[in-house]
Amino acid sequence: MSQKTSEFEPAIRRLERQAAESIHEDTDLLTVVRGFDLSEAEVYEVSEIEWNARYGYKPMVRAFYCKELAGFTTEELHEYLTDAERARTLGFDPDQFAPNKTAPGRTTFGRAWRERFPERLKTFIQASAERILGVAHEVGNPLGMRALESEDKSDLSSRSEQRYIDSKAKKVTQALCEYVFPAMDLDRPDDGTRYDDTAFLELQSYLGLTDTAANQGSRLFNEETTRESGGPDSDTHLHYIKQLDAMEIASMVNGAIAEMLDVAKKYYSIDRHVDVAIDITYIAYYGDRDEFQMSTGAPSNKSYSWCYEMATISIVGDEVKFTLAMRPLCRRFPSMPRRVLMEQLLDIASEHVSIGTVYADAGFDSIGVMHVVEEAGFSYLIRKSSDDRVDRFVDDMDHDVAAKQTHEMEKTIRGEKVAVTPTLVGVPSDRKEDATVTFVTNLSVSDETKEARGRTRRVMRRYAHRWGIENSYKSIKDFLTWTTSQNTAVRVFYFGFAVILYDMWLLVDLLIQVNLDIEQRLKPRVPARTFLNIVRKDIPVT
Repeated sequence: MSQKTSEFEPAIRRLERQAAESIHEDTDLLTVVRGFDLSEAEVYEVSEIEWNARYGYKPMVRAFYCKELAGFTTEELHEYLTDAERARTLGFDPDQFAPNKTAPGRTTFGRAWRERFPERLKTFIQASAERILGVAHEVGNPLGMRALESEDKSDLSSRSEQRYIDSKAKKVTQALCEYVFPAMDLDRPDDGTRYDDTAFLELQSYLGLTDTAANQGSRLFNEETTRESGGPDSDTHLHYIKQLDAMEIASMVNGAIAEMLDVAKKYYSIDRHVDVAIDITYIAYYGDRDEFQMSTGAPSNKSYSWCYEMATISIVGDEVKFTLAMRPLCRRFPSMPRRVLMEQLLDIASEHVSIGTVYADAGFDSIGVMHVVEEAGFSYLIRKSSDDRVDRFVDDMDHDVAAKQTHEMEKTIRGEKVAVTPTLVGVPSDRKEDATVTFVTNLSVSDETKEARGRTRRVMRRYAHRWGIENSYKSIKDFLTWTTSQNTAVRVFYFGFAVILYDMWLLVDLLIQVNLDIEQRLKPRVPARTFLNIVRKDIPVT
């Protein structure tokens, strides 16, 4: 608390209590402001006695509370109060103003703040508004997320765009941290602990930023942190992570992603249907395989022999590549069918977005997977692995594009016969000359005419969207903390936290581009390291 605001503390606390009683998740701005009782605030009463203007003192003060709480410019405040009902709600009498006006004009508001409001009153309004915003945040009221809203950028000509981006990145990142990181519950005791959860999350961000293991990174972090109690050491940090179950961590991470998406939807309209890709990423493992239950043999095209696997489902498109959910794959679940994995990830993703087409590689080429996607009502485009029937289909192709409308497939799953009849499609490979790649799909395609074959080829090219998930894996691994731990929980937590940071980075960058009202571009305007620096310095202490 600064010396400037300490004298107002009793009055500010009274306003906080009033706000806590009146603000709910859907309480609007005018209801919040109208509910303030300022009669016991000395600075308010003294300024009222000194007030000398033709427009009322009380409505003017309430108008500036609207400005501070909503983050309005004076122009936006004026526009907001051109609505007569809003103006009357604050106490303005539209009859006292010129025709077609319901409240003071922009210049009148500006002059009142600069010249008529004493410094003590302005300090009181600003300090109390910040505390009220904190109350709004705690109950999930949109006022608590004003950092994500558009700002007046009319002065960008007098300052660099990059300075604006840096400033906005910090505000947006801080706002997102307040919503996302509380979902990361390390299941620690409520009392008698030296550090709160945010200290551990701040350390985890630092480890990702500096690419250091917990032992060295915790020492460096402790030297740099401004926390009074310092930072947790590596043993303490890892101790709480190791107590968590792998699936518990995945659920926690997916919950944090859900918080992020809920915030994003308030400020960015995700298309009615989004395409998603499901895939498995392999992370190299060089330790003792027998000591690590997640270790599996690496694919033959990898440079390492052993790895562990993480499955994800992500939005894939030109602008948005959010990871919607993750799931660890362990040797403890060696018989986990791909259909079950597909069903679990689709269920989580469907809670957040409306799914259009599901893309997957040949690792998901199974009757069970196709049946799950069809039962869920989604389209799919899956790379078809080679077998005798597929080889004969390719050999018999009359054109470079062919579509077999009813490629019947049948299998008994858990004692029940399951059948699917996707369209089998062959198209020329974009990578190998004179080669044909095959897909199975329930999208509408045909090879009956030249025009139909052209459309079919274009539909199959949508599969290239799946490469968006491969690119996201590369970025996620850039956020992944280095470790030699053989503990499953540590590995899963590190990957999950990297996913959260990656998604948050994408969202921060996306919201800033939307805020700048410019054409969005794939190259980020907020560098990953700049974002990580903000996170590890500015995670709010709860």
